[in-house]
Amino acid sequence: MKKRIYLTLSDGSIWPGNGDIEAPVEGEVVFTTASCGYPQTLTDPSYNGQIIVFAFPPIGIYGVDKENLEGRRVWARAALMTCLDETEEGRFENLSCWMAENGRPLVSDIDTRQLILKIRECGSMMGRIDVEPHLPEIKELPHTLVAEVSCSEREICGEGELTVALMDYGVKENIVRGMVRRGCRVIRFPHNTAAAEVLASGADGILLSNGPGDPAVLDFEAGEIAKMLGAKPILGVCLGNQLLARACGAKTKKLPFGHRGANQPVVECATGRGLLTSQNHQYAVDEDTLAGTDLEVAYSHLGDGTVEGLRHRRFDALSVQFHPEASPGPEDASYIFDNFVIRMQAAKGR
Repeated sequence: MKKRIYLTLSDGSIWPGNGDIEAPVEGEVVFTTASCGYPQTLTDPSYNGQIIVFAFPPIGIYGVDKENLEGRRVWARAALMTCLDETEEGRFENLSCWMAENGRPLVSDIDTRQLILKIRECGSMMGRIDVEPHLPEIKELPHTLVAEVSCSEREICGEGELTVALMDYGVKENIVRGMVRRGCRVIRFPHNTAAAEVLASGADGILLSNGPGDPAVLDFEAGEIAKMLGAKPILGVCLGNQLLARACGAKTKKLPFGHRGANQPVVECATGRGLLTSQNHQYAVDEDTLAGTDLEVAYSHLGDGTVEGLRHRRFDALSVQFHPEASPGPEDASYIFDNFVIRMQAAKGR
């Protein structure tokens, strides 16, 4: 049964809503502007440690299709919305029941418009959900977020003439599905796998996945990527873009409230081609630190100029900050995976 519960931000502001909660929940409060795909958003491992505010008013209309999720569980710590609009009949599971099964609070009747304006003005901040207003105890997210979402041992998916070594920093399942659909065998490696083990697998290309948290704390992962540069074609996605930058000597920075949604405008620098993209990131590559590296900007955000992709000048390595696999979102950028297959085929033929 729903009861009055409260979100308290680290600045002391209190946001009442209705829902059910078994124990207090804390996390970084962020928002997404996507108008659909809430099951995929909630199961995206990149949201580990975060409380999601949905900008789109009615959430829950079509339930949850468990065959089309992005993670093996709900990774977001909670979901906040203005209106929970659920149907009792349908072939998919009820959103409220599904969230309860995953032990995650779902809070409705919150003034998300004002809450999102607050985040836009003040930046993302920590929050606590409880039956009484209490300031959050955590000051920042832990450094273990990637370890929590990565696979713990090697996994193999699909069959094909090409083999992709997937570095799992919290990969979305649609990335795996997308490579398998393109005729690839995918070997999923834990985030802390040494470069020598990855290269010894005989893979034709290396895919650096998305994932949660601050790339600045992932020194080991960046160091191992540096060892793989030039050995095989590399494609980085989201966190993979940031880690490629770090591997080449550049730095990252935290954005005030990040980019989260399914309609983020991006331009391909070499062609002027515009793309609508799905994005979910709080951190970005600091363009000022690219000087002196072998990296150049390949994609740029049309809204704020954020670096949205990189290309290595000497080695076959490309990365994007957005999500070509979408889910949810437009498929304008799906050609990036097609090109990755072509790059692997060309390298294998040499």
